[in-house]
Amino acid sequence: MNIHYFSIGLATLLLVYHQITTWFPLYPWNDISGYTVKELSLEAVSNGLLMGTGLACLIVGHYNFCFYYPLFYYPFLLVGEIFQWWMPFWSERFAKSGVNFEYDKRFMNTTKLIPHRVGKRTPDANHIILHLVTLGTVIIVFMDLNRKY
Repeated sequence: MNIHYFSIGLATLLLVYHQITTWFPLYPWNDISGYTVKELSLEAVSNGLLMGTGLACLIVGHYNFCFYYPLFYYPFLLVGEIFQWWMPFWSERFAKSGVNFEYDKRFMNTTKLIPHRVGKRTPDANHIILHLVTLGTVIIVFMDLNRKY
């Protein structure tokens, strides 16, 4: 399989997976019952636009903005996921910070692949899968865009 098509496929999977798990209640995989329609819409639209732009850039070609956007956006997304989910899990300091917002209300009862650590935001299965797809997208996009130059 051509690595370019693989990068497009992973970027598509990331976008589609995120949108499905944002809009559709798949309890216990996700628990969107604590969100308002406005919160869901804001998350879906903002991430949809950003992820969709990355996907469009991969499809359109490797010129100027379309070359650089995926190289900056996908790593930025991964760093955000790490700060939002993994730093509060690994670090006492982060666990006590504002990053640990409403975990019990929104994520306590979702499916876990790793044991929950009391007082810490434990990444649930949904977010672990999302983060692995993001990581894969980062790696493959870098391989794809750097193979030509």
